[in-house]
Amino acid sequence: MLAKVAEHRDPSAMERLYHAYRPRLGAFIFRLVQDDALCEEIYNDVMLTVWRKAGDFRGGSKVSTWVFAIAYRQGLSRLRSRREFVELHEEHIGESADNAPLEDQDMLRKALLELSPEHRMAVELAYFVGLNYQEIADVVGCPANTVKTRIFHARRRMRDHIETIGRPMVQPGE
Repeated sequence: MLAKVAEHRDPSAMERLYHAYRPRLGAFIFRLVQDDALCEEIYNDVMLTVWRKAGDFRGGSKVSTWVFAIAYRQGLSRLRSRREFVELHEEHIGESADNAPLEDQDMLRKALLELSPEHRMAVELAYFVGLNYQEIADVVGCPANTVKTRIFHARRRMRDHIETIGRPMVQPGE
């Protein structure tokens, strides 16, 4: 779809791209900014940037990584201009947690709230969006090893938080 937007300025291809990215990218932006109106503005700005710069995409990453990077930078820019990071609201942590028992979902949400924005976004991009370390690095503009370190520390902090409130976190495969 992006190729049609870039080469032919195809409005119908852009419309399909706009709607295809809406669920995941919209949720990601909302987790970052925690404001419905601001989320909508950023989403539309991201899609306008995609429309304008589609021809600049060189294929060095997945299209989704490129689009999420645009969203991440625009979201952080808006937050910096507000001079604050808005904390995540518990009810918007992510669909992936919805399969866990309610008590576990609550502990997971609380543990995520304890993370710094950088650590939380690394976890969000890895576990809720499904990006790999290199893709996350491309989105947030840091080395892949930094992403690995952020996720390692985030998981440790989340585990410590959950253990502190009385329940050990079950590891995958146990």
